[in-house]
Amino acid sequence: MKTYEKTHEVLGRLLFAEEGKITVGVALDFGLRISYLSFDGSENLFFEQPTEMTELSTPEGWRVRGGHRLWLAPEGSYDYYPDNDPVKVEVLADGLRLSQANDPWLCAEKTMEIRFLPKNTLEVRHLVKNTDTAVRRVSLWGVSSMAPGGVEYIPMAVRDGGSDPNHVFTTWDYTSLGDERATYERDLITLDHYATGKKYKIGVGHPMGSVRYVNLGVVFEKLLDVKAGAEYPDGGVSFETFLCDHMVEVETLSPLTDIGAGETAAYSEFWKLTKQGDSYET
Repeated sequence: MKTYEKTHEVLGRLLFAEEGKITVGVALDFGLRISYLSFDGSENLFFEQPTEMTELSTPEGWRVRGGHRLWLAPEGSYDYYPDNDPVKVEVLADGLRLSQANDPWLCAEKTMEIRFLPKNTLEVRHLVKNTDTAVRRVSLWGVSSMAPGGVEYIPMAVRDGGSDPNHVFTTWDYTSLGDERATYERDLITLDHYATGKKYKIGVGHPMGSVRYVNLGVVFEKLLDVKAGAEYPDGGVSFETFLCDHMVEVETLSPLTDIGAGETAAYSEFWKLTKQGDSYET
């Protein structure tokens, strides 16, 4: 594994790690954010929020910035702490560890570990330490803000027969199921990203196997590890996705977990990268 520091014209100082065909970059001056992801020489697969953009920001100073972040669900105002201070980054034998000082709004210390695995796969391990005095019941929430212009594929499990519902499906108040970017089939939801001036967000109970976002000649795939019978947030969903004009967010959630005072909860995502055309896309 090769590591080096470099200043990005939009994202500022990043520490990069390269292994095989994969390059990741983590922000040093804000975050936690995995701000850069490239496969086989591609452009950054993550959204990059321009410095002058006032959308996707709060008056208190929080900015989406792009890349991958760690939040807690159900969503609340505590998720929007302005995380604009430097973070601690350690080089591991097989990846990187980045840690944030105590978040005073969330009353938690957040850590992410990135590890290179075989077959062009990354493990992103999320850790949250409860620094409050009370037990917290939350879901660890991995949010990846992807570059615009791609297509997202959400495979759905199919069965024959059964009088009970087969899927849990949630929407947000600004979501229209008639959104022209969305195609709903029995075994697949397809979201084609382009600017419409409208926001769209859905949650899906338990998509089948993985969710893929295809863009810039690369298939970015999140492998899903859904715990059967576990309780999930937002009406029982383990996956959510959000679209606006600027980006697509590909989001997975852990089961709801009780974190005692001083205790730490952990949750991993697995990302697989392939060149478009080398893997199925639908």
